[in-house]
Amino acid sequence: MDARSCASTTPGKVRWMTLGRTVGRGLIVAAAAALLGRAAALAGGRPADRRAPAESRHGAEEVRLETVRAEIEELKQRLASTEARAGSVLDAIDEIDLRIALLGREGVALRRETAAAGAQEEATRRQAEALASRLQDSERALRIWLREIYKAGPVEYLRLVAASSSPAQVAEAHRAAEAMSLSAGGRVEAYRTDCLRLEQALADLEEQRRSRRQLEADLRQKDAELRDSRRSKEAMLAGLKRQRTSQETALRELVQVQKQIQGLIARLEGQGREQPMPSTGFARQRGLLRWPAQGPLAVPFGNVRNPRFNTVVPHPGIDIAAPLGQEVRSVFAGRVVFSDWFRGYGQMLVIDHGEGYLTIYGHVEERLVAAGADVEQGDLIARSGDGGSFEIPGLYFEIRHDGKPEDPSAWLRAPTSRAADHRAAPRTAP
Repeated sequence: MDARSCASTTPGKVRWMTLGRTVGRGLIVAAAAALLGRAAALAGGRPADRRAPAESRHGAEEVRLETVRAEIEELKQRLASTEARAGSVLDAIDEIDLRIALLGREGVALRRETAAAGAQEEATRRQAEALASRLQDSERALRIWLREIYKAGPVEYLRLVAASSSPAQVAEAHRAAEAMSLSAGGRVEAYRTDCLRLEQALADLEEQRRSRRQLEADLRQKDAELRDSRRSKEAMLAGLKRQRTSQETALRELVQVQKQIQGLIARLEGQGREQPMPSTGFARQRGLLRWPAQGPLAVPFGNVRNPRFNTVVPHPGIDIAAPLGQEVRSVFAGRVVFSDWFRGYGQMLVIDHGEGYLTIYGHVEERLVAAGADVEQGDLIARSGDGGSFEIPGLYFEIRHDGKPEDPSAWLRAPTSRAADHRAAPRTAP
């Protein structure tokens, strides 16, 4: 049977609707109550743990989506503030980085919403198919039943009464006939209810398809805007390399950024003294730490000549050439003391490992842990980003002790030992 045939008027439908009305409102209500009772009994008897995993996954996805939406609002506010303040070279780069980060998070939200819409559409499609299949079975059964009713005519009740030899038996015959009518009314009403449900499911399915297609179109637009913003950043940086004045300005601003990060570290250390982080044994990990992301060492520790600015710039960490979106993991156990945007560092995380040791993860695309969270060695904390105003796309990583930067290469595992650790170690040796 065509799933949409319930919406059209057919001779068969007219007969069933007429028959349903003849049963009487009381019988229909009783039949509906019986059907609802049966549905409730089935629902009550269904094991709860079958729904629990799906509901748990849905709840976790909702939490992640709400987190992304909160980050989007935060980035919008920062972008508006940066646009109002713009005037320096790093401000201009920061503005583009913020726009790239915002478009990236909006793309993540749209992808998750599209996936959720697709899952909902699939569930509705399965529901509609199940209803259509049930209606086909019901229609076949009703056709047979109607033929039998037509053949028998109204004599069944008369036979019961004629066979009764006492008022009690007549009453019993009446109750039996009423029960048959109730059963008939329930069958017809159930069919009509399924028809309405199928019509609603088909309407919902069409609306969900339109919604999903719109989300997909919005996502394509966001991806195009993201590509345009990245091209704009490349063009800006290429222009800076040709302008001596801009290079000198950028150098001064990068020095200023280092003063700002020193101020942040000092504030974090002050907070650490008020609520000290227990020692994790970080000081004993020299040469043993897992690399935070997979990829070759692109820019070493120390002041280096930055190709983007064509001048020597402070570089108190290392750049790891991790592909965009690569997993970034904590190099050791500790507590996240900063998870936010920082000028010159983009999206940044700082982890306190106790005894004055901090690790810094800069220019990440996505922060996966919030300030105050405790992490273990190898925990997933972020995903690598575009590289911000530094040399290349990837992850920027620092180790500081009592506020002073140390060369991370002296703390990280040698290439041969770390290649075996697929969770946190780069497969490509620096």
